[in-house]
Amino acid sequence: MDVNSIIVFRCLTLAVLVAFLPVSAYTYYAYRLGQRKLEIERILRVLDITSDYRNIYTQDIGRMHFFVAVLFTMGIATAGLSALLLSSELKLADTPSLLLAGTRLTKSECDDACLIDYQHGALLAFGLGFLGAYIWGLQGIFRRYSMNDLLPIAFYHFGLRMILSSFIALLIYHAVGGFSTEFNNSGQDPQMLTPTSDGILILTVFLVGMFPQQGVRWLTSKIGLSGQDNHPSVRKLPLDMIEGMTPYDVFRLQELGIDTCYDLANADFVPLLLKTSYGARELIDWLLQAKLCVRFGESAEELRKRGIRTITDLEGLDDDYLEALAKETSLTLPSLKQATQKSVSDQNIERLKRAAELLGHYWEGDDNNTSG
Repeated sequence: MDVNSIIVFRCLTLAVLVAFLPVSAYTYYAYRLGQRKLEIERILRVLDITSDYRNIYTQDIGRMHFFVAVLFTMGIATAGLSALLLSSELKLADTPSLLLAGTRLTKSECDDACLIDYQHGALLAFGLGFLGAYIWGLQGIFRRYSMNDLLPIAFYHFGLRMILSSFIALLIYHAVGGFSTEFNNSGQDPQMLTPTSDGILILTVFLVGMFPQQGVRWLTSKIGLSGQDNHPSVRKLPLDMIEGMTPYDVFRLQELGIDTCYDLANADFVPLLLKTSYGARELIDWLLQAKLCVRFGESAEELRKRGIRTITDLEGLDDDYLEALAKETSLTLPSLKQATQKSVSDQNIERLKRAAELLGHYWEGDDNNTSG
C-alpha cells in the first residue's frame, strides 16, 4: 500500500470507530427507550410513588440531552484516536512540548533528537492509554444498550474516562522514564528502556486506559500520598465485598457516587432503581448485603461462609445459635444480638422487603401477590 492509501485506511478506521457512538445513541433512543419508559412507569405505579420522579426522569432522557452528550464524547474520541492513528501525519511529537517531554524539556543533557524520540514514546503511551479507555468504553456502551441503560450520562462518563485514562498513562510513562533513565558523565544520549521494559510499559499504559483507578493508586503510592483511608481506624469496605457484584456493576454504581459499602447501605432505593436497569430484587439483595458489611466489616465474610449473606438473615436466629456463631467467628455475642434487633426494628429494611414483594410480581393468580 502506498502512503496515501495508508492514510485513507487510517481515516476510515477513525470514522468507523467514532461512528459507533452516534449510531448506538440513535438506535437506543429510537427503538429501545420506549421499553425503558414502560419499566419506569410500572415501578412508579406499583410502588405508588409521586409523579415528580417521572418528571425528573423525563428531563434526563430528552433528545437535546442525548445530542449534546454524544457530541461531547465524539469530539474527545476524534481527538484522541487522531493522536493515535494519525500522529505521523499531524507531526504532534516533532515539536518540543511540555506535555510530551515532561521534565526532559528543561534538561540540557538531552539533545533535540533524543527529546523528539522521547516525545514519540510519550505520544504512544498517551494513545495506548486512550485506546484502552475507548475499547473499555465501547464494551460499556454495548452492555448498557443491551441492558436498556444507555442514558446521556453514560456518554459524559465515557468522555471523561478517556481524558483521565490517557493522561494517567502519560504520567506513568514520564514516571517510569524518569526512574529508569540515567545520564552518564560523558554527556551522551540517555539509555533508553530495554525491549523487555518497553513491552511491560506498553502493556501497562494500555491496561491503565481500561482501569484508570489502578493507575491513580500506583502514582499515589509512588509519591507517598496518604489520606484518611489509610488510618487504622478506618474500615475499608469496597463494593467488591458484595457477593454477585462484577467490576462493571462497581463502575456503574460509582457513576452514581456510590463508591463503598457505606454509600450503598445508605443509598435511597427508589432513585437507585430508577437510575439503573438492575432488578428490584438484585438491588435489594446488594443493599442488605452492604448493611451487613457495614455492621461487621471484614468479619461479614465469616458470616457468609455460614450462610448469612444479608442483614435480614440474622432475623429469627435464637440465642443459642448466636452464641454458637460468636464462638465460631471473631464476632462478639453483643454485636450479633444488636445487629439482629436492628434488623427487626429498622423500617427501611421492612420497606425494602415489601418493595421486593411488590415489584417481583409479574403474573396473575398468585394469592399472596408475590413472585415467590
